[in-house]
Amino acid sequence: MARFIELAELFEELEKITSHKEIVRKIAEFFSGLKGDEVKDSAYLFLGSTGPAFENITLGIKDRLAVRAIAGAYGVPEGEVEKRYARTGDLGDVAFELNREKEAFLTIEDVFQRLQQIKEASGKGSQEEKTGLLSDILQKATSEEGKYIVRLVLGRLRLGFGDQFLLEAFSIAFTGDKKHAGKIKESYGVCTDIGELAKTLAEHGARATGFFSIKPGRPVKSMLSQRVESFEELESRIQGKKAAEEKYDGERVQIHKTGDEIKAFSRRLENITAQYPDVIEEVRRSVPAEEIVIDGEIVAYVEFEKDCNRIEEFYPFQNLMQRRRKYEIEKYREKCPVAVFFFDILYLNGESLMKKPYPERRALLEMNVVEQGIVHLARRIVTENIEEIEDFFNETVEKGLEGIVVKSMSSKSVYEAGKRSWFWFKWKQEYSEGMRETFDLVVVGSYYGRGRRKGSFGALLCAVLNEEEQRFETLTKVGTGFTEADAEEINRLLSAHIVSEAPKNVSIKKGMLPDIFIEPAVVIEVLGSEITNSPGHTAGEGTEETGLALRFPRFLRIRYDKAPYDAMTVKEVRDLKEGV
Repeated sequence: MARFIELAELFEELEKITSHKEIVRKIAEFFSGLKGDEVKDSAYLFLGSTGPAFENITLGIKDRLAVRAIAGAYGVPEGEVEKRYARTGDLGDVAFELNREKEAFLTIEDVFQRLQQIKEASGKGSQEEKTGLLSDILQKATSEEGKYIVRLVLGRLRLGFGDQFLLEAFSIAFTGDKKHAGKIKESYGVCTDIGELAKTLAEHGARATGFFSIKPGRPVKSMLSQRVESFEELESRIQGKKAAEEKYDGERVQIHKTGDEIKAFSRRLENITAQYPDVIEEVRRSVPAEEIVIDGEIVAYVEFEKDCNRIEEFYPFQNLMQRRRKYEIEKYREKCPVAVFFFDILYLNGESLMKKPYPERRALLEMNVVEQGIVHLARRIVTENIEEIEDFFNETVEKGLEGIVVKSMSSKSVYEAGKRSWFWFKWKQEYSEGMRETFDLVVVGSYYGRGRRKGSFGALLCAVLNEEEQRFETLTKVGTGFTEADAEEINRLLSAHIVSEAPKNVSIKKGMLPDIFIEPAVVIEVLGSEITNSPGHTAGEGTEETGLALRFPRFLRIRYDKAPYDAMTVKEVRDLKEGV
């Protein structure tokens, strides 16, 4: 059985490597020597997790409990642990310092099972149980093992790469050739359990990419929209009939129903069932199918009658985020009422519908969802006339919506999980007002504030994703558009991701170095007016003489629903600049 020390030593090595190819090669080499459940467990551990995102993977240990566990494991006062933590900024490093060297005998299975035990401890006395379980395994671990066990428990592995590196490594390790990476990434869009994917590839090689299909209880990655510059481009991109649907400013949701069991998953694949009990109750009444998976948007919304007229009021995305909480759910259910608007169906009674064209899927959706209460179908028109689509767009904006999504009605219009598809195009209000685009950017640094902002940030350094290198490259500094509440919330979110130096997967020019470095974790939406060349930023610098920069950026909102690797890409920014 594989020893955990081998994984810990690899983690240590990967922290020092910046080359994409070398990281992938090292990971592939490691996985090629694993067997059975070691493959599955290691796949999760590489992403700092104990399971897929759609399961409960929170271990329930924060700094206070970790300090207590480290003190107990190494027989030192908690004050000593806290003093060293203040100096190093990393409890994993503290465990490394305090440990007395011992022989390595822990296996990957030993560590993974202990992390599972910590996660499953609940109820009265669970904090003491979690602390004891962690303290016990630290006593058995070497210095290097203890360092990474603590980081895993706290969710701070910080190796500087995401799941795309693993998928490329799987192609080399399990098929012998990197050419299968594309197919493996497509499979991951459907089988979003990276451990299950890795184990199946290890057992069946390249053939495994044809094994995966959607199934209730395991969400697929959301299909996304492309953007266009004008209504004329819409007409050229989609020939003949088109469907124009309202675009809602809410939270993407994938509902899975199997009998009486109903689960809701976010765009980030998190289980958000508990946050929306009203949606779950209404789906139970409105969706009679035994087994079904439907795609939609939850929106902060109120509908009422006034002077014999039906009135709809849509509220901003930020209002909806009040519902994303563990406690006081009933209170906020009343404070922030919602509705759900479904626009696609992916699975029905044992059959995947993802390869069926959009018109067939929409017809099946209408047959299997009863509009009542807070359950609605996304409103749409179907037409060949671009002027009718423009009129429909204007109506949606007047209602307070984001805009429209125009969808192909062709026989090829399948559901492409995890892709920004050429079958769907978005047109938002900002485009019609002359703004080129809204940008989903990752915060990678902050600059000290002055005056009213003293004690907070004055500006945020933001980056886009270089997909080829899986690296974040800076595009702009954002210092306007924040309310006091925005600033307070952003400070709270960023505080958990402050690091002492630029993360290795972030590229920052010397003249742009921030006062505080931030690990890529928080995504914000920004409105900008122009993309220019800039010697100060690194976005696209590898293929341009200078980097690219966004001028006159203004903060719009926090994108709680997006992970850092969902951010806008360098290619998308370059295409916008060139008008592609």
